[in-house]
Amino acid sequence: MNDLKVYEQKLQKNIWKFYLYNMFTGMFFTVPVFVLFWQENGLNLTEVMLLQSIFAISTVILEVPTGYFADLYGRKHTLTIAGITGLLAISIYSIGHNFSQFLIAEIFFALSISFSSGTKSALVYDTLKELGKEKHYKKLWGNLLFYGMISLAVSSIAGGFIGKINFRYTLYASIPFFAVPILITLSMQEPTRHKNVIQKGYARELLKVIRDTFIHNKKLRWIIIYSGVIYAFNQAALWLYQPYFILSGLDIAYFGFVFASFQLVAAFTSKYAHKLEEKLGQKYSLAMLILLVALSYFLMSNFVFLFSFSFCFIQQFVRGFKNAVVTDYINQLTVSEIRATVLSAQSFIGRLIYAIIIPFIGWIADVYTLVQALTILAVTTLASGIVILVILRKDRVI
Repeated sequence: MNDLKVYEQKLQKNIWKFYLYNMFTGMFFTVPVFVLFWQENGLNLTEVMLLQSIFAISTVILEVPTGYFADLYGRKHTLTIAGITGLLAISIYSIGHNFSQFLIAEIFFALSISFSSGTKSALVYDTLKELGKEKHYKKLWGNLLFYGMISLAVSSIAGGFIGKINFRYTLYASIPFFAVPILITLSMQEPTRHKNVIQKGYARELLKVIRDTFIHNKKLRWIIIYSGVIYAFNQAALWLYQPYFILSGLDIAYFGFVFASFQLVAAFTSKYAHKLEEKLGQKYSLAMLILLVALSYFLMSNFVFLFSFSFCFIQQFVRGFKNAVVTDYINQLTVSEIRATVLSAQSFIGRLIYAIIIPFIGWIADVYTLVQALTILAVTTLASGIVILVILRKDRVI
């Protein structure tokens, strides 16, 4: 009984450690000037998009295997590996000067993202489930995203000022904050899994999980696909933001404040997403997301002026709402023993679609214009969303 109490106390401590983890991993000072840093080191926009496409493809390849690894060997240890590879990535970036060196860093970033994607959510959910508080997941996850995005907002503002001195200094400043999460995850308590359905024998078990997810569970399958479509199209313009700000006449000195405002919008959306979702319900919560993404691109491509960055707030709302709410839908449709694998499958689909579309968007922006690239994004987002929504409605998923 005493051992059980100690175990529960350690699990309870996981919760505030999750907050610290998200806050430290959010301190990435380079975000508002990253494209400018690449260009300063000789990369053109096509190479920037190619670099991110390779990163996306790498995460696609690694996504599900690393989720499986987490289910087999533990979420705590997997998050520690994510922290180590992330620290290596930022360190290599800080001393890199060309495309090939940046590519090595991106591969380590892909490893870090893949090891943490799905794993963190599974660890949070199972911690709450062991404490009998799983019904609070949606609210807690939204709060975790909130504080992580607040950290990113703070670091974005600071990064704008640091970057005005030297873009590379923003990378140096980020290194200590990438090191601390490693210590945090090492101190966490791994929740007990009462039934281990994952056995050693990687290929067979992994294929079984994927088959059960995408063939036998129709509702789970389509929510994962729809979530992936939303992620991919909402993320597609990220590396066009800085050239778009320049096109609209925004001074570089204000980039950090704009990126900080993006994080604040996404943060507050995550924090209160559960309340909005309770009023809208699952059907309308899912339907509005893709429509809002399409609307944001239509506005960005048709109204280019000094404050047109405000149209990007719509994308930040979608980012915050989706991360807090859609993940909860997926958690409810799966079991603890394979949760990290299934959540990684969700990220796998999103990053796969993203990897496919981003080179095309980059090519349009280089060969034609940035505005035309945004117009294409608007049309393809709306068309894709309508098709998926029709399927969801037809199969009575929503």
